[in-house]
This record gives sequence, C-alpha cells and structure tokens, in this order.
Amino acid sequence: MRVLTSLADPRVGGPQLRSLAVAEGLRDRGVETVFHLPDGDDAFEAMATDAGFDVIRPGPPRLYPPRRVAANARFVAGLGPAVHRLASAIDRYGIDVVHAGMTLAVPAALAARRSGTPLAWFFNDTGTPWPLNRGVARLARATADELALAADAVQDHFFDGSVSTRTVYPPVDTAAFDPETEPDAGRSVRNELGVADDVPIVGTVANINPVKGYEYLLRAVARVRARVDSVVVPIVGKRLESRETYFDRLRSLRARLGLENTVRFLGHRSDVPRLLGAFDVFVLPSVREACPISVLEAMAMRTGIVATRVGGVPEQLDDGTHGWLVPPTDPDALATAILEALASPAERRRRGAAARSRAEAEFSVERCVDRHREFYEAARSERGSRSAEPVRAR
Repeated sequence: MRVLTSLADPRVGGPQLRSLAVAEGLRDRGVETVFHLPDGDDAFEAMATDAGFDVIRPGPPRLYPPRRVAANARFVAGLGPAVHRLASAIDRYGIDVVHAGMTLAVPAALAARRSGTPLAWFFNDTGTPWPLNRGVARLARATADELALAADAVQDHFFDGSVSTRTVYPPVDTAAFDPETEPDAGRSVRNELGVADDVPIVGTVANINPVKGYEYLLRAVARVRARVDSVVVPIVGKRLESRETYFDRLRSLRARLGLENTVRFLGHRSDVPRLLGAFDVFVLPSVREACPISVLEAMAMRTGIVATRVGGVPEQLDDGTHGWLVPPTDPDALATAILEALASPAERRRRGAAARSRAEAEFSVERCVDRHREFYEAARSERGSRSAEPVRAR
C-alpha cells in the first residue's frame, strides 16, 4: 500500500512528529508513505527526507483562521492549481490512500476526490474556530471515506456526534523516552542550568503559543515561589515567528512577577528525554488541546505530571492515578497541584510508574501504527459508503 500523508502546517510540532513516527512504523509493515506539505518552514521536510521519505512541495499557502483575511486570500488563489498538481502527483506516485493528516488539509481532500482515490481524514485539534470548523466538517462528510480523531474530545468540536468516527491516539516512542536510558539526566541538566541538587525543577515542553497557557503557568510559579525556598522552571519550546508578540508578553510578565532567574526559556531542544528525566514535575498549562504528545512523553519518562483538564488530556491520564489534573486558566489550582506534587516524592513516583505502564499499554508506536493501517484499510474497503465517487482510472 502507498499512502500520501498531507499536512496543513510545514512546521515541526506534535502532528508532524506523530506522522513521521507512524510512517517509519508503517514502512516496516510494507506501507510506503509520501508526504505533502504547504509552503513555508523547511524543518519538517528536512526531517522527512533525512528519514528516507519523498516530500511533495510546494503545496498551496497555509489555510488560517478566518481573521487572517489576506493570508486566506492567497490560499484561495492558489488552491485550484495546488489541487491539480497534487492530483497529478497522486496518479504519478500510484497512491492507494490519501491521508489528510491534519484538520485543515483541505487541498488533499479535494485532490483525492478529483483523482478518485480513497480519502482517510484525520482531525487533530479542538481549536479550529467557528465557522471554519463546521465548514471543514461538512467537506469531510462529503469527501472522506473514513474519519478519525486524535481524541474523543475532538468529536464535539466538529461533528456533534453526527457521524461515525474512530479514535486514533498519537504515539510515544517508549524506547526513546525511557528513564532507564537517562540515569544521569538529573545531574547533567542541573549542571547545565546551574541548579543545585536541592532545588526542584518544574518544567514544560511545548512551542510558545497562546493555546499552551504559559501566562497561567507564570502566575502559578509566582505562587509556588511564595511557598518554597527556590524553584527553577525551564520552558522548552520553539519560538514561532507568528507568535513573537505573545513571547514578548510572556517576558514582560516574567519581569513583572520577578521570575527572571526562575523561568528559563530554553527554545527548541533535541534532548527532550534527557530534560524530562531531570524534571521533578512536568506541567502542561494549556487552555485547549486534542491529545498532546508532550504529556505522553512525560508519562513514558515516569515524570510527575500536572496538566489542565482540557480536550483529550483526561483520556491520556487519570487524576490521582497517573498525575494531577486541574481546571484551565486557574493559576491557583495549578500552583496547588504543583506544590502537592513537589511535597510528595513517593506519590510522584507512584503516579509516574502508573503513567509509564499506561503509555506502554495504550500509546505505543506499535499500537498507533496498527490503528493507522486499519484506518487506511477501512478507507479502501468502505469506499463509496459515504458518497458516490468515480472509479479511479490508472
């Protein structure tokens, strides 16, 4: 089987890393993947080509939320030619299934319909704004042979339970994210950051984006600082060019709260397992999510987890069993959970061990790869069940 995976964003993030991990696993099972990306950042293209995958570019410009009028005008202007090019590439590569790998992979859906190729559409967010979310959902109902979600929580944001879908959770590489392979992480990271052995490290891993709720983390850290002698908070994540204003606001807030020596913006890092291995507590303060890979990575590393109860996070871990869950946009609740986790090393270890076991059982790469293959096979076998489409000519 040969699959075209089309991503609506060329930057490196959770959906891109998930797609690459799945493609590598599928290759071992005889399924070839070709990637399709829109114009923009080249980082993921480099990762995919280095891993031995073909990448089709250029696609059209990215599709943005409705408020980005000028950018979306460029998308509309380039859509027709992009669909034509992609449909031709589908035939040229002999693609058996088109995988619209992100919610806004609209050109892939249209190209699949034009070429008569089965379409498997994956919805991976809870942030696409109205009315764009409903418009994309209508297009999916009309064109997709099979629909999948990154978490059950995604269903209501797009479909209100009105269509049949399957849930395919993203994976975590439990071999790469294994605390047994990073036994000296704590010492080396503390040396790098200049952190004493008795100072707790409360960190997070996520791109600098308003949906990650970093302002609530900073306010929570100020409350934590009032209760403990010292704490260091590394924030590991890429600064996105489109979010520089938000980053500036975070730096200003950090200064107002007197946290310049506490909160460290480390930028993008390639040694995330090592960093997670040094964290006493991992925090995800997001205001919305689908199924964040960073939580799965922290689970795999047996790190104590404090996260907001948003999107699919409660599907990943249970409060009290695998970590601490708190309401979003609530710095007081976030601080209380962090303090409880810091005060209870034995409880952190207990919940961390349970989280690792759950990650191995439910979110392994192998399990996710199997689910994706089932997803693609269903799109092929159920072709025509949603709408009458032309028989593909070879």
